[in-house]
Amino acid sequence: MKMFNIPMNTSGALSADDLLSLNQTGAAGLPANNVGQAQNSQTVQNQGYQNNYQQPVQNQGYQNNYQQPAQNQGYQNNYQQPVQNSQPIAPKQRPQGTGVRLKKGQKTSLSQMNPNLSEIQVCLGWDILNQACDLDASAFMLGANDKVIGDDWFVFYGQPTSPDGSITHMGDSTDGTGAGDDEIINVNLARLNPGVQKIVFIVTINEALERHLNFSMVANAYVRVLDKSTGKELVKFMLTDYFATVTSMVVGEVYNKGGQWRFNPVGNGYAEDLAGLCGVYGVNVAD
Repeated sequence: MKMFNIPMNTSGALSADDLLSLNQTGAAGLPANNVGQAQNSQTVQNQGYQNNYQQPVQNQGYQNNYQQPAQNQGYQNNYQQPVQNSQPIAPKQRPQGTGVRLKKGQKTSLSQMNPNLSEIQVCLGWDILNQACDLDASAFMLGANDKVIGDDWFVFYGQPTSPDGSITHMGDSTDGTGAGDDEIINVNLARLNPGVQKIVFIVTINEALERHLNFSMVANAYVRVLDKSTGKELVKFMLTDYFATVTSMVVGEVYNKGGQWRFNPVGNGYAEDLAGLCGVYGVNVAD
């Protein structure tokens, strides 16, 4: 262990008589009733600081030694994570389907509901508590190894149709306003490339990392699956976890097992943006 020799300034050391006098006066040369003005050389609060580390008090916009902005600055932790400082908006009018209500992880066979099922609509919706949030839905088309079967095999607002034409993104809702579902992705199961064994549906917050946005600013998010030929809602899953550490959410999966198409309500979050999730699912994103 290295030892550091720090020179001590002893030119002002007190004698025994000075120490006795200190007990009576509070400080050499200062009356006892003025001790509070000089104890520990601590700057008093009317100077804007409250301890030896010169930590700004809350009326300076900070609340800890790391100079973390207080909540009235729009942040709540050392990572400068925005708080829910916007007023919640009223829930929008949503379609009142009669599909099976699923809980997280409650896998269900869609093919059993309709043995001739060939086309589905995956409809997603949400309410936002911070108007800066722009949510986007996307779909990754995975093979048996849980990776995309090719770099182009995912659908999002910038690539609205899959290479085989089986999946189509119906449009981006940039502000989440209006009644009904916010974004819809059509899936033609009959046209799907045979190599695709699973389709993962994800909702991301655009520029979440750059703008310090997260899913604690989102509410009432859901995914529902419709039989496109009839318009009948088959299943619906309401998301329940809205964490401040999450910027993308895997809402659900449609996958093939034993010749049947099934739906898995996932509801798991990632601290990744869309580019980060491309890496998770094996998409090589061009620089």
